[in-house]
Order: sequence, then C-alpha cells, then structure tokens
Amino acid sequence: MTEYTGLQSILNAALGEYHAKGFRLVEKDDHVTLLYHYDTQVAIFNQAGLTIPNLHKECERYLAS
Repeated sequence: MTEYTGLQSILNAALGEYHAKGFRLVEKDDHVTLLYHYDTQVAIFNQAGLTIPNLHKECERYLAS
C-alpha cells in the first residue's frame, strides 16, 4: 500500500512506473504543473486539464522521441 506523506508523494504516485524512469512533476503554482525527465522540462500542464492518462501519454511521447 502506498503511503502519501505530502503533495510530492501524490505527484510521484500519479507518475506510476514513469517515476522510476526519471520523470518528476513540479507544481509551479496553483494552476501549472511541470513535467521533467531528470533535469529536462518535458511538458507544461494546466492543472484543470491534467489527467493521469494524459500525463503517461506525455511520458511515452518523450521516451519515444
């Protein structure tokens, strides 16, 4: 069972398997979340439209490029 210890643990859980592949989410402000692969910014999401399937799709797109 996953233990949530704060916002970052929730963001990491949303990444699922992609967290172990070097992806991370950073909440820039109340409306914007940034996706990074190690130190490279991969995508910018408006939090109102951010879904886990869309997040995983961006991770896959980046890995395929």
